[in-house]
Amino acid sequence: MSDLCCKRCGSTNYIKSGHTRGFQRYKCKDCRCQFTPTKRRGVHPALRSFAIVLYAFCGVSMGKIAQLFKVSTVAVLKWIRAAALSAEAPNPVASSDIVMIDEMWHFVNGKKTRYGSGERLMGYHVNLLDGIGLSW
Repeated sequence: MSDLCCKRCGSTNYIKSGHTRGFQRYKCKDCRCQFTPTKRRGVHPALRSFAIVLYAFCGVSMGKIAQLFKVSTVAVLKWIRAAALSAEAPNPVASSDIVMIDEMWHFVNGKKTRYGSGERLMGYHVNLLDGIGLSW
């Protein structure tokens, strides 16, 4: 019984406390937690992180992740919500040196009579490594 320890506090100071689902139950004398000598249930935290990456960056659905990991969709939803709460807020200040405007430029200018695209709104000049400059 020396390798058995409390799952909450890690203490080896415990007593027998009945049976549950065919397993011997123990009660920790230090924190009064009841535990059984079974392995922990659930998915490994590294696999949970992988599931969050699949959902957030690869576009895999919660249903497909639940099917792959053999858990419920609600469990995957709880993992994603917990990861969202612990994530850092993105930096709202972003600077851009180049602004691209698409075909909807006439709505920005407020002129309703111009239609279409093809008119160049901005130009770029790029110096390449071999000294040749390109403009468009």
